[in-house]
Formats: sequence, C-alpha cells, structure tokens
Amino acid sequence: MPPSPRALLTSARSTGRLWRSFPPAPASATRHRVAYVGWSGNGNLGDDAMIAAHRRLLPRWDVVQVPNHGGIAPLSAAALRRVSVICLGGGTLVLNGHFRETLERLMRAAPDAPRVMLGVGVEDLEFREGRRAGVAGEVAAWRPLLTEFDMVRVRGPLSQATVASMGLESLVVGDPAIALPDQSAGQPADRPAGRVRVGVNFGVTDDLWGGDHAAFRASVVTAIGRLTAAGHEVALLATTVQDRAHLSEVARECAAAGVTVSGPNAVGLAELDTALKRCSVVVGEKLHALVLGARLGIPTLALEYRPKCRDFQLSVGRGDWVLRTSELTADTLVDFVTAGLAAADADRPALRRSVEDLGLRLERAAEAMRLAMARVA
Repeated sequence: MPPSPRALLTSARSTGRLWRSFPPAPASATRHRVAYVGWSGNGNLGDDAMIAAHRRLLPRWDVVQVPNHGGIAPLSAAALRRVSVICLGGGTLVLNGHFRETLERLMRAAPDAPRVMLGVGVEDLEFREGRRAGVAGEVAAWRPLLTEFDMVRVRGPLSQATVASMGLESLVVGDPAIALPDQSAGQPADRPAGRVRVGVNFGVTDDLWGGDHAAFRASVVTAIGRLTAAGHEVALLATTVQDRAHLSEVARECAAAGVTVSGPNAVGLAELDTALKRCSVVVGEKLHALVLGARLGIPTLALEYRPKCRDFQLSVGRGDWVLRTSELTADTLVDFVTAGLAAADADRPALRRSVEDLGLRLERAAEAMRLAMARVA
C-alpha cells in the first residue's frame, strides 16, 4: 500500500535533496544516472527489493529513485535534464495517475533520454474498489506514453491482457524481485521435525476485493487458530514496517487465545529469507511475500486482495492457488491451506522451473535495456 503522509514527506525531502545536489556528470564518466519511477525507501520490502533488482541487473548504472508526490515539484529543469535514462520501475504503476504525472514531467524535461522498463505491473480494469474506481480513465493518457518505451515488459498475464486491450503488445518477464539471490547468508531451512510450518502474511492495505478489512482479518486469525490446533506451526511473515506492527498485534491476540505462533520477522530481506526457508508453504496477501517466497522455491498460496496477486501467481504457473479476499472465510482458508500443503512437495519442481525461466527472461530484458541505453553510455 502507499506509505503514510509522514513517510511520503520524509522520502520526498530526502530524495529531492539527493536530486538537487546531484552534479552534472563529467564527459568522461562511465556511469550515468537512471531515473527510476516507482516506490522505494518507505519501509516496504517489496518496493526496495524491486529497485535492488534493477541495480543488480544494471550494475554499471546509477539507478536513482525519483522523488514522489510533492518531492518532484521543486526540482529544477536543470536537475531533471541531467537524467540519462528514464526507467519505469517495478510495481503496479501503469494506469496509476500519480506515476503518470511523474513520468510525464521527466519525459518533458529529458526528451532525448531513452525510455526503458524491466517488468512493470498494470492496474486491472475490472478492479474498481476504493481509489481505483477511476482506473479506466487513465487508459487514454497512458497509451501514448507506453509507445515511447523500447518495449513494454510486464509482470504477468493479467498485465499483458490489459496492455493488449489498449492496443499494444507486451512481453511477460515476471516481477523484478525474482532476480534477487537468497540473502539468508546460507542458513539452512530449519523446519520443525514431524510438523509443517505455514508462513502467513497479511497486513495493512488500502483497497481489497470485498472492501471488508475487519472480516478478512478476523477470518485469517480464526484460521490460524485452527491450523495450529491441527498440529501445524504458523509463522507470521512481515514485508512492510506497518505490517510488522499489525502482525505483532495478531501474535499478541493469538497468545491471549492460547494459540502459539512465531514471528513476525524484522523487515529486511535477509531476515525474511531466513523465515521463508523454514516454511513449507507461504500464504500471502502482500504481493512480495509471494514473489520473494516463490523465488526460493516455496509453494505460494495467494490471498488475492488485488488482481496483482493473481497476475503474479499466473506468471509462475500457480493460477489455481489463489483465494480472493471477497470469497475468504475461516473455513475456505483452512481448506485452501490444507490442500496447498498436500500438493506442496509435488508442486516444488514446477515452481522452480517457472522461476528459473522468469529469471532468464529478466536477464534478457536487462540486456535489451542496456542495448537501448548504450547510446548515452
């Protein structure tokens, strides 16, 4: 979800200062600045993982976060003209009005800068909950912008279908965070003997199918109690600072009811990877609980609060393992997890093959980006 107003202000100020103080590159410089349009630095591990993946795949380039919201407004035209490349980053950015405005300003300021993308998500035109009720109104404004890119590369099949409805071609390459290696310092999986550990991620969101946050939370907490009563370990997995606070409250609520859970983990990639590797399956609401778990070969069960979760699951061949939040009850969730656990061992080889395929697609996409960017290198 978008960060709090305070986090936005802090991020805008710090990123804005970085951009204003960034000197023009000397003619002999071997590194050039890539203006990354997207989120990062706001306590969301998924956002930080995506920009880290861009930096890993573009090692000779300085991939710099563009200020968001009010942060870009005070930047001078001279500062913006020092952009070498404009990169539409990771996340569900296409058909989002805010990111369109940021992208448009960069394009006006640096008309000759190559426009590239690695693997972006696209808002779903069928999802009209809350603030996304007007997404369809963005189609006409986004279409000409996308035609300026070297190629439209997207996260998954749903994103591709939406782009096709706009009359444009695209290539599915997966979520950029797939490209990140295991950060758990080689720590082995430590699953409890004789029991399976279910990783459960859910937290603070803005819009979700059905719109009933309280009912969703209550159903998940009840299901956790039933899973532990059935003899399973449950680990609470956090991917954002807000979610860690939320899951800490859930852990206290479970303890008061006599239900033992572990976690939540600290919000860092190494800490999350360590927690993930101890799980037999990952039950995730947040997109990057799914992405980061899948990249380690852990079968993912998506709690689809927005279509982006299904988009990713389809990209790794797990489109059947999606439960929409508007259809979720404690009973349906327990049945969903039980079936996922039963299928997990058989599902792992296919998941690993899908992840390896997407990793290769991302590598090829990065190579194509480097070629498109070569004229300024």
